[in-house]
Amino acid sequence: MSYTVSVVITTYNRPNELKEALDGVFAQIVKPLEVIVVNDASSLPYDDVIKQFSHHPNFSYHFLEQSAGANKARNIGVDSAKGDIIAFLDDDDIWMPDYLLEHLTAYDDGADAVVSGYQNLGKESEVYVQPTSQVEADILKTGNQYCGMSGFSIRRPLAIKERFDETLPNGQDWDMYVRLLQQGYKLVNIPKAIFMYRFMNMDGIGAKVAKMSPEEALVRLRSADKHRTFLGEDNYRKRVAAQLLVYLPLKKQKLKWVMMSMRLAGMKWTLSHIANVTAKKLRSRQA
Repeated sequence: MSYTVSVVITTYNRPNELKEALDGVFAQIVKPLEVIVVNDASSLPYDDVIKQFSHHPNFSYHFLEQSAGANKARNIGVDSAKGDIIAFLDDDDIWMPDYLLEHLTAYDDGADAVVSGYQNLGKESEVYVQPTSQVEADILKTGNQYCGMSGFSIRRPLAIKERFDETLPNGQDWDMYVRLLQQGYKLVNIPKAIFMYRFMNMDGIGAKVAKMSPEEALVRLRSADKHRTFLGEDNYRKRVAAQLLVYLPLKKQKLKWVMMSMRLAGMKWTLSHIANVTAKKLRSRQA
């Protein structure tokens, strides 16, 4: 196993969570070549956290004076990386000790990029794993059923070539997987949970989406619009409905959200989404 790994962590206003993420990185069975933290202009202080890890010779910290968004921050990390492989981690998730070992094993078998399963941090009995050994187009057409950035790694030359789409406010993981798959790269899936994902932080994406107006949320459809042909019309409309109606119970002006979904996704997929979410909640209560 001769590959070297650069770890790129993006962070914004979560110093305590970043410490947990870094603890997980430095506890890896396979040690990374370097750990690069890119702070996207946080307003909260990070001095105490950075001081705890700055003694590591392979640790570097980049503070952006102006917020550029997570995708720009990741691309800055890519440009700084020196390893053969770049592994990405969000500041509020945690890798298990064998995370990098599992990923590097996949590269030994010829992977160009790798995704992996995960557990719900705090509810570890909830496991999210796709059983296939490679990422499949039919699964991607239903959305990102694999993982977010904390479960993703890629060969550095490919990361430099493809880069993250800085025009997308969300769906950057799914967008990257679709692009890699369409170009014929070997995108391997590790069918086991090897990191912990923190669902619905109150300062995270879910909380921000819940506070948006329907008009403000239209930008969140960009990834679906970008890959409308790949999705096909039914999957496109289904994805639009899901994007608009996500976290609906937490939103104000619920009727406006539903009407927006009706207009853009159609009645069929709007009602189907609501019915599926309701049925899932009922099953959960009965379990």
